[in-house]
Amino acid sequence: ENGKITAPVKGATLIGNGPEVMQKISMIGNDVALDRGVGVCGKDGQSVPVGVGQPTLKIDELTVGGTS
Repeated sequence: ENGKITAPVKGATLIGNGPEVMQKISMIGNDVALDRGVGVCGKDGQSVPVGVGQPTLKIDELTVGGTS
């Protein structure tokens, strides 16, 4: 808020175009964390376990919660 870190944002909707947002990343943290318990992807009766993760990012401009 006003350039200061306050409480975490919960239940927010992030609105944007993925490739455009990637161009607005100005900092990348060294705190990458993976969540291996996300689920599985499958095709033609075959499945593979999948996970997701990423480091903390600083994105210079992003619409949050449907407001500009």
